[in-house]
Amino acid sequence: MAQNVLLYIYIMKKNTMKKNNNTFNVCYLREYSDPEHQGQYFFAYETVYRNVPVKYKSKFNDKKLKMKILKHCDWHYKDMAVNHTNVTRVELIDQKDYYTTYADVFGKDTVDPIDHKRMFNDYGQQYDRQSLRKDFNLKLTKSKVLSYNDKGLH
Repeated sequence: MAQNVLLYIYIMKKNTMKKNNNTFNVCYLREYSDPEHQGQYFFAYETVYRNVPVKYKSKFNDKKLKMKILKHCDWHYKDMAVNHTNVTRVELIDQKDYYTTYADVFGKDTVDPIDHKRMFNDYGQQYDRQSLRKDFNLKLTKSKVLSYNDKGLH
């Protein structure tokens, strides 16, 4: 009986581990120069496709599709910033990295409980920004973020 319970726990843990990273996100990056620190640069991220099932990763990793997404975002992105360096690109970011919180980075014991759902990197997880085309799993997004489109969830 105890062996069956342990086997069940092992199988459930293994299945949960697989499910923790079964999506990826397509993000559009724009590079900016930091006006206060000469020579330093940073990226601003926009999510184009959120929570894409991993079975489509090879399709979205195709250079032609990435270039098509990049051209579309470059053409339609409205920005008045003078410190934009005219460097843009498209990246695929795995679910684990996309939903990393302050608690994941610094440990749950060292941060305020509200930071357990606050995103460490801003890829546009909490908002439907202008570049977003589709969220394949809105339920997953809402379970991971503190608020969504300025509506508190947790």
